[in-house]
Amino acid sequence: MKHKKPIASLPSTARPIPKAGLAKADSVEGLRELQRLFLSCITRPPGPEDRAQAKDDRRDEMASLASRLFRPSTKQSPFDRLEIYHRQYWLRLREALSEDFPGLETLLGSERFHGLLQAYLLRYPPTSPMLRDLGSRLPRFLREEPDRTAPYPRRLVLDLARFEWAKIVAFYAPEHPLPRKEEGTTPETSLFLQPHVLLLDLRYPVERWTPESRSPSAPAEGAPAGLPPLPKSGQAPIPPDPRRIVLHRQGQTVYHKILPREAFFLLRSFAKGSSLLQACARTGEKFPDLPPDRYREWFQEWASLGWWTTQPRSRSRSAASKSS
Repeated sequence: MKHKKPIASLPSTARPIPKAGLAKADSVEGLRELQRLFLSCITRPPGPEDRAQAKDDRRDEMASLASRLFRPSTKQSPFDRLEIYHRQYWLRLREALSEDFPGLETLLGSERFHGLLQAYLLRYPPTSPMLRDLGSRLPRFLREEPDRTAPYPRRLVLDLARFEWAKIVAFYAPEHPLPRKEEGTTPETSLFLQPHVLLLDLRYPVERWTPESRSPSAPAEGAPAGLPPLPKSGQAPIPPDPRRIVLHRQGQTVYHKILPREAFFLLRSFAKGSSLLQACARTGEKFPDLPPDRYREWFQEWASLGWWTTQPRSRSRSAASKSS
């Protein structure tokens, strides 16, 4: 998981085209207009106008705008110089999403994945200056466009997108102070999950498509050994295989762990705040045959990993923790 990402440009709304002639930045307002014009040109959606069969009128329009921004060089026209920035802008967005959703690209294949990204960026252009936020609405887009997941099950693609986005959220999430010793052992104290601890209730084995699981030297926590190879085109569809996953950060690394359903139910009790006594009581009603030693083992492990805090998490960037 990368440590940070550079800044992305934000798209702008259409603005009036300045009068003819090279744009000038001889005043604060002139500089603003120049920046707005340049931004609107490089963030315009890619389309047929960028290919050899582009329509003359559209190219003429962009060439006119380019002449407001650039002087011709010895080898390139203003339009050609503008296109360098325009194409690099969209390439950088696609590269950033490829870095954040490598498993999704592995599953769908590069051509289908890039088509998905093109449609996603046209529906949901960047609204944040940070590239790390670029894929925040990809799960929503997949819910809105189920045909984009073909020929794979819609829920499989959605689960994988949610899983990979949750990894990004976990990496950048803050860490709240750990409970004091007396707070962690007092049954009545309300405990919450750290912002970087996220829970996902998934229908498919999404870890099969992560780079970590495909590398023999880096097995995932709790991942079953000897995973079967990925199905090829024309083979039987991928069967569901539900799993309950917790993602957490240790240092600069995000890990995921597959939990038994009893542990997942117990841990989820702390998502909105719960005392140890309340969480155990609810879990005992749901799983009356669960041995008391299991509670002790899980609590000791979760406390050693620093998953608890007494501070409630904020609502921002918490969508990935929803288990539904």
